[in-house]
Order: sequence, then structure tokens, then C-alpha cells
Amino acid sequence: MDNMKTETKNGGNNFTPEEYMLIRRLVQTKLEQKRELEFESFDGYELPPRTQFSMLNKPAVTIKHGQMTFNMACIRLFEGVKYILPIINAGKERLAVVMCAEEESASVEWARKRKKDDAWVNKPIISNEFTRNIYKLMNWNRECRYKILGRLANSSSGLILVFDLGDSIMFTPNKFEYVDPVTGKIKKKTVKYFPDEYENHIGKSFSDYVAIRQLNSFEDFIGYQGEIPADMTFNPKDDISASGSSDNVKETRTDE
Repeated sequence: MDNMKTETKNGGNNFTPEEYMLIRRLVQTKLEQKRELEFESFDGYELPPRTQFSMLNKPAVTIKHGQMTFNMACIRLFEGVKYILPIINAGKERLAVVMCAEEESASVEWARKRKKDDAWVNKPIISNEFTRNIYKLMNWNRECRYKILGRLANSSSGLILVFDLGDSIMFTPNKFEYVDPVTGKIKKKTVKYFPDEYENHIGKSFSDYVAIRQLNSFEDFIGYQGEIPADMTFNPKDDISASGSSDNVKETRTDE
């Protein structure tokens, strides 16, 4: 059939048989002429920040004054882990999450096992002092809440989550009213603000992104404030236990 689609093995793109044959002829012509395909440099390319796309399945933390909640993507990555050590590097403006056992003196409960179905769900971490210190460090607006996407990194204590506080999204406390152009109805939406570094830019340069990704593959604990035993290597299987907290605590999702 003329309109039948053919799927290439490499790219997964769909082409008609005619388009597929034209591409093959182009490649064959280049080979016969002993000419290489055009080389594309990544100079000048910019990568949009992750926060401009769907964040539903990305590890993230939401911080508002007095409370910090890690979303379900974080919990699923370390399913069965009930306690963490949240540590701050003021110089790098980073929050790191180290998995630990309950016996650690500075352990904090970030997840619980729900009684009705034994599913692991997130649990809000309440701390006025800790969040106040973060707001002070970052000079954040106390009336607003902030969301930061995380990334996995290797460390001397195994896999950890790292959150760059400077890349946070700020959500205003009051919703903005607007008129839906389709229905004409008045609706409300939360206003969010991205970091100033993206103003007049699509995102970071691709070359900077590659360099930062390679640099951040391992996270050392120099400069972090927190109590981390030097020889601690956490095994999640050591801490799989049912939560002793009340099952009346609502499951909190921060997947906006």
C-alpha cells in the first residue's frame, strides 16, 4: 500500500516506502562518492531544563516553611528504605539524601509502609529549624514553596539523591485567575518561577550539560553538614519494616 509506514531499526521513526528508498539512495550516493555525511557540532546548542517538561516520574522534593516532602518517584527508587540522613552543602547549595538505618542518631523517616496494602508511600518531614535554615541559605520567600528535581549520584555510602537548590522552581501562595480562551470560564492556576539564569535563554549549553553530568557522577561529602559515619554503606534490605506511624497520615504527592 502506498501509505504503508516502514519503521527503521535504528531511530524508530516512521517513513513511507518512498521516503525510506530516498534515504537509502542518498546514503549510497555519499558512499560511492567517498564523501562523509555532514558533521554536526553541538556548539551553540542549548538544553532546556528538566523542569520545563513533565516531572511526574522524576525524583523531586517540595519544601515549604516547616515541611519537606519527597515525591513518590524518590520512594520508588529506594523502595523499602524508611529512614534517611538529609545533609546540606552550603557552599554548593545542595541537599543530599543518604539512605540509613533507624539506629543512626540523625535518621529521619521519609517513607512508611501503608497498612491496608503494604505499599510504600512518602511521609512529610516536619522541621521548622531545618527548613528555616534552607530558606535563609537560599534567600527564599517564606510565603512560597519550592520544588527541586533530584538526581542519582554515587558516593562513599553508595547511591544517594542530590538536589541542586539553586535550580528550584518557586510556586506562589496565591493562584492566578485567567479566562479560558475556549470555554470563556474563569479558572485559577498556580504561578511558578524558574531560576534567573534561564532568562533570555532556552537552557544551559549542551557542552556545559555534558561536563556537569560527568563531574556530578560521584558526590563526595566534603562541605556537607550532617552526621555520616565514614564507614557507612547502607543495605536497603536491613531496614525493610512496617511503619509504626498512624495509618491516618495521608499519602502526600508532590507531582505537579
